Amino acid sequence: MHRAASIVLFVAACSSPSNAAPAGRASSLEMERANARTDRVPHATAAIEIGDATATATITRVRIAVLVTDAASVTSSVSASDRPAYARADQHVTLYPVIEAGRAIYSDAPALTLAGKQVTTKPLSQAPRAKLSWNRVEPTSNNISNGDGPTFHYETIAYATTPIEASTAAIVADVRPTLTPDHGNGVGTMRYELVATQGATTIASPGIEARRGRASGGLTDAVTRVTIRKDDTYLGYLTEMFNQPYIWASAGPTAKSHQSEHLEGSDCADFVVYGARRMGADIPYMWTGGLPTVTKLLGGGTRSEDGVYRDAKGNPVPYTVAGDMVLFPRHVGVLVEDRGTIGILDDQDLMMHTLFDSPKTEPIADSGYADRPLEVRRFKAKLPATKSVADR
Repeated sequence: MHRAASIVLFVAACSSPSNAAPAGRASSLEMERANARTDRVPHATAAIEIGDATATATITRVRIAVLVTDAASVTSSVSASDRPAYARADQHVTLYPVIEAGRAIYSDAPALTLAGKQVTTKPLSQAPRAKLSWNRVEPTSNNISNGDGPTFHYETIAYATTPIEASTAAIVADVRPTLTPDHGNGVGTMRYELVATQGATTIASPGIEARRGRASGGLTDAVTRVTIRKDDTYLGYLTEMFNQPYIWASAGPTAKSHQSEHLEGSDCADFVVYGARRMGADIPYMWTGGLPTVTKLLGGGTRSEDGVYRDAKGNPVPYTVAGDMVLFPRHVGVLVEDRGTIGILDDQDLMMHTLFDSPKTEPIADSGYADRPLEVRRFKAKLPATKSVADR
């Protein structure tokens, strides 16, 4: 009975070629919004004092620079940047305050690049006296839709600032969310805000007010964004989307301006395409119905009573390799690990997907689609084993 009910909810849920909202979608979104928990926002933290009390210049701008290194120790040859940052989980990511006052720029980053140009800085100890505090800028919901209502639209993604406990001016980037479930355990995407208070004046780096425009629900790249992936494999690049909301009918005027490219969130089909694009494949974003045009069929079947997927002749469907797709009617995920009966595709095998929740890894049995027929597919375009396109 429980499985049958799940089918009714999920059968048309993940992606659609039209602008119509999926069955059951509006009520679940309303429930998600109604259940938003403000009591999960951390209490305000103590500010960090920096600067020289004798400096009289007025702070005019506050920015954040991100430094990605292969070890905790850094050298002066490495430059922090105000661009969106991409890193692996084994790398060290540090957020540095950048304070502008008068004609000077103050930062303790070993080297600094702003707007693509190397700049000369003075240490924070010489900046005008101020108090600094750090915030996350994170989505308040893990489940939104561009299709609620009579026509397609870019649903505004709600963000909130949540304080970060810090005892030093520079902090280590932590991408774990506090307002939505943490499925990444240290990988995924997070945005940050830095607030400086000088006397009675407060000035902050771009935050929740910095909206990207009409063809988007999210924030501009002026809001500091850090993305940490598990590794340089296809599955690793998919983990960059962790902590971002499921967006039914995610979209964009062009591939480069797509919501997935800006890590605002994605639906299930755009999620699996994102990882391939990050590895250099020229594959357009699409709905699940378009995926057969860019993939090849490896096998398929339906689940039997023992949880094993069998083809039309009753033969077990082989488990292929991690990274291959499992394509259901109107939903898709990616194989992560062979569990249950080794070598055979069954409902205990792990898949990574996004559906009414930020991306996560779970058994096929828990996906809501286990009772649906599936196809195992692989991108026609050969993806490099570990080599990616240059991080943007």
